[in-house]
Amino acid sequence: MAKRVYLQTFGCQMNVYDSERLKSSLLSQGYRMTKTPRDADIIVLNTCSVREKAERRAWGRLSEFCRYKQKNPEVVLVAAGCMAQRLGQALTEKMPYLDLVVGPDRILQLPEYLQNHPKKSQLAICSSRNEFDSQKIWEKEVLPHRKIRFTSFVAVSRGCNNFCSYCVVPYVRGPETHRPIQQIIREVQLLARSGCKEVTLIGQNVNSYQFEGKDFADLLQVVNDQTDIEWIRFMTSHPKDLSERLVEKMATLPKLCEHIHLPLQSGSDRILKKMNRGYTSSDYLKLTDRIKKRVEDVSLSTDIIVGFPSETEEDFEQTLKLLRKVEFDSAFMFRYSVREGTKAAQLKDDVPEDEKLNRLHAIIQLQKEISGRKNQRLLGKIFEVLVDERSRRNQNKWKGKTRSNKTVIVDGNEDLLGKIVSVRISSSDSFTLFGEVQHQIFEKTPIN
Repeated sequence: MAKRVYLQTFGCQMNVYDSERLKSSLLSQGYRMTKTPRDADIIVLNTCSVREKAERRAWGRLSEFCRYKQKNPEVVLVAAGCMAQRLGQALTEKMPYLDLVVGPDRILQLPEYLQNHPKKSQLAICSSRNEFDSQKIWEKEVLPHRKIRFTSFVAVSRGCNNFCSYCVVPYVRGPETHRPIQQIIREVQLLARSGCKEVTLIGQNVNSYQFEGKDFADLLQVVNDQTDIEWIRFMTSHPKDLSERLVEKMATLPKLCEHIHLPLQSGSDRILKKMNRGYTSSDYLKLTDRIKKRVEDVSLSTDIIVGFPSETEEDFEQTLKLLRKVEFDSAFMFRYSVREGTKAAQLKDDVPEDEKLNRLHAIIQLQKEISGRKNQRLLGKIFEVLVDERSRRNQNKWKGKTRSNKTVIVDGNEDLLGKIVSVRISSSDSFTLFGEVQHQIFEKTPIN
């Protein structure tokens, strides 16, 4: 009888992509997936370590999984991903019921580990990345098993060389390694032929992509020209590495969507320097102005951290001021939490927690107002929308995304699913557009 696997994922797009590839690998080797941990023979949690809250959630979820092991000692419990890499053997010491601890670069080897795993013993498989590992990391070409079959992530690089002072990613995912272009093209084309309409090219910093003399702008050109995929997105971009050529590709490539996620983190030059971000607020404003002038109807999203060590009220006001100037379409906003092993962990975490929360609330409120105002300006306009699933709040409606990454809810029937349709916006709030389908956009003929 096939072993049943429950897989849950916390964290970023790269974690989602890793889990989708793991799921595909498990299914190909005869495992079955289950929707609940109580029905599983193997329980896997793919963890995140980027913030303290993410790790607390993982600890809590792993503790919940313990009861399934207590009821049935034959259940295999696995911690995978970035927290697993960061803590390694310490996880099994604190949680003795864990069977396997697998870092992000080893996650596709999990089926092999499960097959060879001796009963009632522990095994931690988290090694640091070295040159040999970097060469092997792209060897396994596994098509992701997508939750939404019309859209998919495709990794173009892994790891990070930036060492922002607050960030644990370089320590848990290692240095940058860049995927061969032809392997990326092969995966995108296979996805397109399986019915996928949109891919998001992902990496910790896609802008620094380099392979055999080709940079990220070159890669976008090749994906646009040599695959049948209809829409192309990418994330995440580092402001210091976003080139003029990349902006030009956004303005001219027909398949490249008009949205860019460009983490700011702070509007204070003093804090940006402490964060080791490599740009000033003035640099950032010049870059966003250039993007807006060159890319028609572009939308901008960002990341913001409040309460970084030594952040004053004046520093925070500079962040609010920059948000008002840029007018982001959306933002992910967080209060600072210490990440052990990072440079910032050596600084005194001197902003009181209640002050962090007050600043977080203020910035969320400001961004909500900006997003609501920008969405109001779209009423009556018509956009292309890729309809990808039912609305979670109303199963009688359908959800999709515009090219500019705006969420749109529409009425209609199941025939809309997977189609790119023309939608007139009739109402909005700060997070969502609501519209009426006008007509289906002509399906493109695949490349021979």
